Amino acid sequence: MNPEIAQYEALAKEILRRCMSDEEPEDLFKFVSEMLIRMGAADDSALLTWEESFDLLDKVIDDYEELAKVPESERKVLLWPWQSWRNLIDPLEAGMLAVITAPDGQGKTIYAESIAEHWARHKNKIVFVHYELNRKLVMMRRTARHASVPVRDMKEGKLTASQRSTIAEIRPRLMAWDGYISYLHTPGWTMEKTVSELRRLVSEGQCEAVVLDYLEKASASKRQLQKFGSNNNQREADNVEQLKNFSELTDVPVVMVAQMNKAGKAGKFADVDRTGMRGAGEKSDKANLVVLLRRERNDAGYSNEVSVLIDKNTMGANGTFKQMMQPEYFRVGDIQNA
Repeated sequence: MNPEIAQYEALAKEILRRCMSDEEPEDLFKFVSEMLIRMGAADDSALLTWEESFDLLDKVIDDYEELAKVPESERKVLLWPWQSWRNLIDPLEAGMLAVITAPDGQGKTIYAESIAEHWARHKNKIVFVHYELNRKLVMMRRTARHASVPVRDMKEGKLTASQRSTIAEIRPRLMAWDGYISYLHTPGWTMEKTVSELRRLVSEGQCEAVVLDYLEKASASKRQLQKFGSNNNQREADNVEQLKNFSELTDVPVVMVAQMNKAGKAGKFADVDRTGMRGAGEKSDKANLVVLLRRERNDAGYSNEVSVLIDKNTMGANGTFKQMMQPEYFRVGDIQNA
């Protein structure tokens, strides 16, 4: 028998065996995807010859020159919402993974929401994956951000006529954006199931970038429990690898929110780097960009001043700067514009 055919026959038998053992569909999908990649069947364009490399560079330069002719407000690129970020970081491009990390209660999700909305406003189809916040709260936070109406006022059910009018004005304004956000609520989902759904949305033309909040909330799959047991760090590393593979194979950029470990939470900001992330090695290795956030404690809880560290940046420089947060409105901005 042809050796290549024999490979496929062996794969078919293994798939059948796994089906008979009631393996979870998302675990089976991951196994098949990985095996096809290893067998070379998933992509016949991995190799770039020496001669082709020069042709590729010429095309890349031509594409950037054409993009430069388009007014910045009309470009379909993943620019960051804040000038302080744009000073150091280029737009996120196809296949890239960015990680935003901070201790609990620092406003990581506010950053994730703001990035998703900025990209949607600029012609992009975004999928916002939220494992923790329910849809009602996500929508109320968005409303507070754009209408300056506190969530507490909405919950009390006693909005003024002016507040109701301001909230009503949000819909046509946001619906006029050139892109949009699809909200994927994933409580209890494994990363395999999440990636499978993202692949479906990509295939249907509904996903051009992903913002995921947040990594550590993904549930363990049967495969991960069998392979890693109770080792959360190894499981999370596996989740990061799945996200990075998804991003590279589909050319869809991903922004991922991640937690910090105890040392990262306790240390002074000046002494903290990306090694303060939980299971830092795999997350840092796979990421093209790592951004650390820190708000210091004060009598009111936390300062509204945010220290930002661009700790890893394959797209440019590193650096530290300050921003201001309005937690009651789930907004963040540069200090000169605050």
